[in-house]
Amino acid sequence: MERRTPGGTAAVTDANPAERAAESYRAVLLADEEVARATHEGLVEAHRRLRLMIRDRRLCNVMQPRFFAAGQAETLGRTAAVIAGLLERAGEFLLRSDALLDQVGASTEERELWSIDPGYRGFTVTSRLDSFSGPDGIKFIEYNAESPAGIGFCDCLTQVFDRLPAMKAWAGDRLWSPQAQGRSHLLDALLRAYREWGGAGSPSIAVIDWPDVVTGRDFELCAEHFRERGVETVIADPRLLEYRGGKLWAGDQAITLVYRRALLHELIDRAQEVEPLLQAYRDGAVCMVNSPRSKLLHKKTVFALLSEGVLDVAMSDEERRVMEGTIPWTRRVRPGETDFHGRAVDLYRLLIDEKDRFAVKPADDYGGKGILLGWDMDEEPWERALETAFAGDYIVQERVPVPEGPFPIWDDGVKLVSMWVDTNPLLFDGQMGCILTRMSGSPLLNVTAGTGSSAPTLLVEEAE
Repeated sequence: MERRTPGGTAAVTDANPAERAAESYRAVLLADEEVARATHEGLVEAHRRLRLMIRDRRLCNVMQPRFFAAGQAETLGRTAAVIAGLLERAGEFLLRSDALLDQVGASTEERELWSIDPGYRGFTVTSRLDSFSGPDGIKFIEYNAESPAGIGFCDCLTQVFDRLPAMKAWAGDRLWSPQAQGRSHLLDALLRAYREWGGAGSPSIAVIDWPDVVTGRDFELCAEHFRERGVETVIADPRLLEYRGGKLWAGDQAITLVYRRALLHELIDRAQEVEPLLQAYRDGAVCMVNSPRSKLLHKKTVFALLSEGVLDVAMSDEERRVMEGTIPWTRRVRPGETDFHGRAVDLYRLLIDEKDRFAVKPADDYGGKGILLGWDMDEEPWERALETAFAGDYIVQERVPVPEGPFPIWDDGVKLVSMWVDTNPLLFDGQMGCILTRMSGSPLLNVTAGTGSSAPTLLVEEAE
């Protein structure tokens, strides 16, 4: 059918509301060069003013938000909550078994820190499930359980787009609701953990990470929001913290709650430099979120153990249906036979004969590092890569279809480019609070890896 949009007449298909919204929004840009140019200039200026940069690139290089149907978002939230709950139970099961901890590659230093009760329930307070949402439904490929980035960026980009000329010209065409409350959900979750830990009144928060990380602006935006909510917050290099008199100090500020952005393996690698932080945690002198235990669920091997059925995690029929329908076939890379959709196969032979069906990933890395896509490699380099994988700590995952769609960019005018898109629910105490969307012209959708862009996720529904 055809529908009149604010920018003119455009063919709008009988697709879902998100696709219709995207088409009508692009029609505004394509129909009015003045609005399009002003939108581009406004986006560039907002990035400059708010310092929304990853290295020397803009965080968002597309002129369109990612539209997502409200009904799909409800399904995504329910499904993500089920998987997050299963992973929490998997963590409890793993923590009781030295043999299983061996299988996930747990180090002596990790086990020592995991043995310490963080003082509040749950392995992970703030987390992110990375997924693709396509014709086959939702497929969760990874769990960022340790220190997920993007919360401040999501909020800020939503506010930026809300003020752009194209958004103002388009807004009357659909009902829409912005996802700009991630930092509020985060702070509420931090405060819940703090109170359960035994904290009284308002905490004094230290956001800790290394000063040179590329996502530093993201946690600065979080810290700014915490202060606006009346919570004392500093950003601190973990190497500069001091532990004296039974308190953790960042300069002259006593810290009661650590929002940990530095990854656990980095802290362990620099244990002597960050000993005051680690000792304060061991002594229960500070509430740390996420706790070191979150690293256990961050290890990709947990997905493999769930997929293999190795973890004896009690689950209802509905939970099992959700798990089997949303977690792709995943295995630890190791010699021998395994089950592949009902048939016994030699894993190495399977990966050689059907390489276009599989991705191989380091079991304990992040940011798209070391991921090998069989369908994107020639046979000889794939075989060499498999030798490394079988000798190391890797998982293999069956290929998941990646949705693709047109996004407008500015190149002396509006140009539509096809990009892959992922859908990543950000969870707070296991419940979805907002959605991080990334898009890229490369199969690896990771902004920090240098191949992608982020955009705000706007929920849309039919006007009544």
